[in-house]
Amino acid sequence: MVESENVSGRTGPASVGRKIALLGPQHAKPTLRGVLDGAGMEGPFVLVAAGWEEREAETGALESHLGTEVQNLGAWPACESAFERDVKLRDLMFSRYDRMRELSRIYHVRLSAELAALRDLLGRTKPSDPDDLVGPALVPAFEALRELDAHHCARVTELNDETFAAAAKSEALKADTDRMGELLAGAGTLLIAGGHVGILYNRMRLFQVTESLNPSASIAGWSAGAMVLTDRIVLFHDSPPRGAGDAEIHGPGFGLAHGITALPHASTRLKLEDEARVAILSRRLAPSTVVALDDGQAVIQGANADSTHWSLGEGAGWLRTDGSTFRAEAATAVGASQ
Repeated sequence: MVESENVSGRTGPASVGRKIALLGPQHAKPTLRGVLDGAGMEGPFVLVAAGWEEREAETGALESHLGTEVQNLGAWPACESAFERDVKLRDLMFSRYDRMRELSRIYHVRLSAELAALRDLLGRTKPSDPDDLVGPALVPAFEALRELDAHHCARVTELNDETFAAAAKSEALKADTDRMGELLAGAGTLLIAGGHVGILYNRMRLFQVTESLNPSASIAGWSAGAMVLTDRIVLFHDSPPRGAGDAEIHGPGFGLAHGITALPHASTRLKLEDEARVAILSRRLAPSTVVALDDGQAVIQGANADSTHWSLGEGAGWLRTDGSTFRAEAATAVGASQ
């Protein structure tokens, strides 16, 4: 028996009634303008692009694609300036970085062993229909992996909460936090660009972006910008230049896109033809629906009358617990029977 799969795509309290779009990479095949129009997401458009780091101000291509101006929060230079004025703040954030790296090392001690065991077990049977000998062994193996992921995420959450609570006391952040808060309060749609997912998350926490956002504003995030909106940020690459290629929980996201795990660049970073790997990733992250987002693809909440469900755009997919990957040929409700 394959475990039952939660594919309802229902959202949590923080995002009910809000239009949200998670998109794949936009560099090669920009589709953001079409997604915004199709979902009825309107301006003023406020952009957070801290994941671009030093290139955050380079918004010309984006504005050309949208055909309108965007209001850039400028979180990257604002943070660098705050670090220069407040050495204690800089040291606090660098200390967090060091502790995050050590937590990751501790997590990996067990992670590689748990994943190796599951791959071995699934290599002895059919992922979509485990036999009566291997099947019962899969349940506790997946439970152990989920418990490990949850424990690591909880430790990172505790570190984040402690760090960002202390950072909020820095006077060096106040002026820019207030400035950004005014822009966010008047936003019609918040745009969240990709880039470095860890830096993007950190700068958004430092400047309280989600807390300051207009409650009725729509949100569209692409690539790393889609990842930070979910409940948990998952780092993944089946064939990295270095390392074992084990997907890992980086830490919590903002939870606005509840019930969804976003995997941009899925086709180039995942062996989607490997049923065992797909089954492990999908079942491991349950009850979240694991969505594969390649260039120009999207999953959208609130684009129709039922604002509590997610809809896959053409070409986007979701990873099933039986090891298969469904690709939408047209707009499709997440989890629709196919």
